[in-house]
Amino acid sequence: MQEKLWKIGELAKATGLTVRTLHHYDEIGLLAPSERTQAGHRLYGEDDVRRLYEIRALRDLGLPLQEIPAALDGDPRTTLENHLKRVEQDVERTRRLQSLLQGILDRAGRASGHDYMEAIQAMTMLEQYYTPEQLEKLEQHRDSLGDEAEQQYHRDWAELIATAKEHYEKRTDPSDPAMQDVARRWRELIELFTQGDPEILESLKTMYQEEGPERASQGQLDSDVMQYVGRAIALQL
Repeated sequence: MQEKLWKIGELAKATGLTVRTLHHYDEIGLLAPSERTQAGHRLYGEDDVRRLYEIRALRDLGLPLQEIPAALDGDPRTTLENHLKRVEQDVERTRRLQSLLQGILDRAGRASGHDYMEAIQAMTMLEQYYTPEQLEKLEQHRDSLGDEAEQQYHRDWAELIATAKEHYEKRTDPSDPAMQDVARRWRELIELFTQGDPEILESLKTMYQEEGPERASQGQLDSDVMQYVGRAIALQL
């Protein structure tokens, strides 16, 4: 029995693909027709149709076009294993994005005025400097504190920074007992945030060094006051 040959339009209709797609597959060498008419029209045989369905199956798995020949003509297991790794990475990125968006909504929801852009800037900056494990630990700690305790924590920081600025403007010596009280309280609040985790503390330091105190603190602290407090803290170490 003579093998059935499919015209490109017939094959496109049967498979749900477009003629343009089949033209593209031919151009990149992914699926070339077995025969052509005297007029140059493409004709696809049974092996071509079988290969096309295999291509569709791999595309449905999300495999890039450029990797399909390796799966069909080479080692399909290696190709699929590599693709699985990419999918797992995509899942992890999606999970982190989900966590980031939830954090933005929670942070903005707790803030006065629902300043979502401020929350977006703060959360995306945290993502750059803290590992997913560190962010999860920070989130768990925040949840354990509850909204009221967290709001009090932010008020404590605001009051402490304001006090530090007053001493800076008055040129209070860093060794002065009043400034030493500020330094002790400063360390206590940092300890409360990091929970004594040295890696979280290192991430916090890196963020302040690279972003600068003003950006890292969302405008609450400038570099001059930060250095001033740092001199007071150094006297306790």
